[in-house]
Amino acid sequence: MKRTNRLGLILLAALAFADGAWAVSPTPAATNAPPVPTPPPQPRVRKFRALDADNHNVLLNRPGVITVIVGTSEDSQDAAREAGKAMYPFQGRSDFQLIVVVDLRDSIANWVPSVVTGRMRSSLDEEAIELKPYFLKNGNKGNPRTQSFVVPDFTGAVCPQLGWTKTSDDLRAIIFGVDSREVERLDKIEDMSVLQESVRKAIQAQVDIEQAKLAAAAKTPGSKLLHPVYQHPPLVPFTPIPKSK
Repeated sequence: MKRTNRLGLILLAALAFADGAWAVSPTPAATNAPPVPTPPPQPRVRKFRALDADNHNVLLNRPGVITVIVGTSEDSQDAAREAGKAMYPFQGRSDFQLIVVVDLRDSIANWVPSVVTGRMRSSLDEEAIELKPYFLKNGNKGNPRTQSFVVPDFTGAVCPQLGWTKTSDDLRAIIFGVDSREVERLDKIEDMSVLQESVRKAIQAQVDIEQAKLAAAAKTPGSKLLHPVYQHPPLVPFTPIPKSK
C-alpha cells in the first residue's frame, strides 16, 4: 500500500513538472538585424497671422488650402494687379486662397492709414464683381468679397515674418501647401505665367493625391463611393497666360 502511494506521488510530481515546462516560453533566437531607424521629427509649423484691411485677423498659411501670398509695394502695384488676374482661374476653389501683403513701411501712407485701408476696401469691392464668374465656374456660389484679403503692413509687423526683411520694388510671392509649409518662394516675378504655373502645379499635386486615394478606396470590397466629396476637385480648364518672350 505504501509503495502504491509512493508511485502516485512520483506520477503527480512528474505531471506538475511537465505542465511547468510547457508554460515556459522559449528563449527568442538572437538576431543581428540592425534596428529600424526612427525618422527625425518634423519641425513645428510656424503660423503667420496678420490684420487685413477689413480689420480681420487672418491666418496667412491656413491648413488644408494652397495659399498664395503676393508681396507688393507702392512701386509694384500694377504688377500686383496682373498677378491677381493670373490667379483668377483658381479663385472660388475651396482649397485655394490669395492674400496680398502691401509693404508700406517706408511710405507716406503711414501718415493716413485709415485713408489707405479705405481705398483698399473699395478696390476689393470692385474686384469682387470681376471674380464672381470665376467663383461660379469653380462651383462656388458664395460672395467673393468675403474671401478677398489685402494686408497693409505699415509697421513691419508682417513682412519680416515672411522673410521679407527689407523693402523691395520687386513683386514677390510665397506659396504655402495644405500642410501650411512653404512650397515655393518667388523673389522677383516678372512673368506672371511662371506664378500661375507654379500655383497650378501645387493644386494639381493635391488633386492627384486625392484621386489616387479615391481610386484605391473604390477597389476596397464593400466600398460605396458613389458621390465622393472632393476636398481638391479637378481643375477647371482655363487658358494659361502666355509666357513672356
